[in-house]
Amino acid sequence: AVRVLAARAMATEAAPVLALAAPRTDIDVLPYIDLQYNDASVRQQVESLIAAELKTFSPSPDALAHLPLREPSFEGCPMLQAEWLRVCAQEPMPPMDVSRYQLDPPPRAKQADLAAWNRSVENAQAQLEHQGTRLDNLELLQQHGANLWLAHLDGLEAASKRLSAEEAEIANSVEQLNRKRKADQLELGPKLARLEAGWVDRVKKNLTIEAQCIQLEQECKMLRRSLDPTAH
Repeated sequence: AVRVLAARAMATEAAPVLALAAPRTDIDVLPYIDLQYNDASVRQQVESLIAAELKTFSPSPDALAHLPLREPSFEGCPMLQAEWLRVCAQEPMPPMDVSRYQLDPPPRAKQADLAAWNRSVENAQAQLEHQGTRLDNLELLQQHGANLWLAHLDGLEAASKRLSAEEAEIANSVEQLNRKRKADQLELGPKLARLEAGWVDRVKKNLTIEAQCIQLEQECKMLRRSLDPTAH
């Protein structure tokens, strides 16, 4: 017991101090022995206590009101900073620029501009390369897509079997634990009943002895008064 208390003290000293201390609740319940809750009157009494406790509980509409607001910082990331300011201002997202995906010639005012034509030709070449890459990807998908998908499904099936096995193992552990708890409680139930009966019997005896002591004290007082009327 001393070792256990020392270990608990060391663990308490080494534990970090939390901002909000977690409440400690010691639950003393023996569900396979304590069958009082099956009684309708006891169940009604428990429900009335719970209802009374709920009436004293007034949750705050904002559970995070006691926490300070935090303003994120995007130093060194001007794009993220600009996007954050846009979201805070509730401004709509700018439309995506799709001009690079269009094959438009230079405008009429730049029909004789060689640089404008070069940009249009480079854009067309980029579009052609992009379409060629799409065709290559489609061919690869047609050749290997089915096998890749089957391999992906095999991986998902293996993961599902592994998780099912882990779930079954955990369920079995829980079932074995519950069985052990039930067996232990049913085994110790008669002993606890005898101890409780002995405690009740001793309490009754103590009350009886206390009542007799009080009666004897009264009798002693009466005898003293009969012998000496001036005695208190």
